[in-house]
This record gives sequence, structure tokens and C-alpha cells, in this order.
Amino acid sequence: MTPTLYVSYFTKGIQQAFNWNRVYYLLINSRVVRQTLFKSIALNVFIYLGILILVETFYSTPDHHLFGYAYSDLTGYPLYLICLLFNSQFYAQIAQAQQRYSYQQEQTMATSVYTIILYANCAVFIFILRRIPVIGSIAAFLLYCIFMSYYCFDYKWKNQDWTIEQRMAYTEQHWAYYLGFGFPAATLTFFLSSLRSNAVFAVLYPCYIIMTSNATPLPVISQTTRNHYIVSHTDSSMADSSPLILPVFIVVRKMNQCILSIAYLLGGSKAEAFLSEKSDHLYYD
Repeated sequence: MTPTLYVSYFTKGIQQAFNWNRVYYLLINSRVVRQTLFKSIALNVFIYLGILILVETFYSTPDHHLFGYAYSDLTGYPLYLICLLFNSQFYAQIAQAQQRYSYQQEQTMATSVYTIILYANCAVFIFILRRIPVIGSIAAFLLYCIFMSYYCFDYKWKNQDWTIEQRMAYTEQHWAYYLGFGFPAATLTFFLSSLRSNAVFAVLYPCYIIMTSNATPLPVISQTTRNHYIVSHTDSSMADSSPLILPVFIVVRKMNQCILSIAYLLGGSKAEAFLSEKSDHLYYD
């Protein structure tokens, strides 16, 4: 594959991340989507972000600290966790309403635990990268774009009953496209404080859930077996080429394995039994 192809995949990702016509169409035609989006905006903009800005504006002096923490932190993070509970319900409702097929909300507790560990490790890895001078911030932003795309497509992949490993592997095969798809949202949130970034993304995320329903990552890969793929290109001369796999999750995978190893060590047989539940839906060899 030539660099030109990867640039085209990147630009295609950006293009499909601006599919606001799809969002507008569902706003007009779906009462559930319309009401849920309005609830999300009211919660995250007027309540969460409004309270946060109010506290940061009027209670930001050194006197406004408790146990060494600013009032904005003591207010913002608990409020964010409360909003997160409501947002998760909003996201599931929008994912269900905009899909043409039945959305499967049920998943095992083990899958939920693996997902939380994955997202937490992605956040920690980005945090560590940002502490590296110059090149670290650039690398963190690029990875943040891809991780952002992964999160946006997660509801779609869950509905297709993909394992977590399949989702990560697919993202690594389509890294150029996902770099582009996550670029707009990452640009709007990466450079904000963590609390404000959470609020802005919480408003944008339902829209990106809708956009992913019609998104087609490039190159188009037909999975024939778990480890063998057929790559389709508009250029027939490239039909036999395989996409360059960029292992963006390699560190996160190691972090996941480390945490699971600690859980097995501390929890013994009970932890192993719990985390092994439905393990075939999490990873494959």
C-alpha cells in the first residue's frame, strides 16, 4: 500500500466524522433520539458544565481549597460520576433507536470489567505520554484520536457481538481511518481540562454513535477466518496488498494483562472463575 492510500483513508475518516446529515435526519424523524439528545445537552451543558464554570469563576482563589484540593475538583469529579450514570443510559437509548436492527444491551459482568479496565488503561497511557516533553504530547494526541474512534464505534461492535480483541485488532488494521474519524472530536477535547473535556465529549458522543451506523472504515476487509482477511480496494492493482497493522494497543494490552495477573494473584480461584466467565467473548488466540 502506498502512503497516498493511507492519506485517503485518513481523509475518509474525517469526512465520515462530519456526517451531521445523519444526526439531523434522526433528530427530525426519531422522537427517542430527539428527546434523549436534548436531555444529554441539558445535563452536560447547563447542569454539569454550568456548575463547573460557576465554581471555577467564583471559587478559584487559594482560599477555596479543602484538604489541598480546589473546590472545582471536589465538585466536578463527583458530579461527573453522577452524570456518567445518566449518560450511559442516554447512549444506550440512542444506540438502540438509531440501529436498524435489535440492539443487544446485555453483556456479562466479566465483559464489563474488561471494558472498564481497557478504557482506564487507555486514559493512563495517554496521561503518561503527555508527560514526555515535545514528542510525547504529539504521540498522545494521535493515539487519543484513535482511542476516541474506538470508543465511538464500541456500541456498533457490541451489537455485532465482536470480542474486545477483535475490536482492537480491527482498529489497528484501520488505524489511518480511525485516526481521521477521531480527529475532530479529539481536537475539541484534548486541549481542555479533564473536567471540561468530559463535558464537551459527553455532548458530542451521542452524535458520533449515530454517525458510526453509516460509517465504513477503509480499507474494506472481509473476514474469512479469525486470522485471514481479504482486502478490497478501488484500485485492482492493490487487491493483493495487506494493510499495515499499527499496534496502537500493544502497551494497553500489556497493562490489561498485568492488572488481570494481579487480580488472579490476589483473588485466587474466585477471581479466576469470575474473570474467566465467557472469556471466549473477550479474547481469542
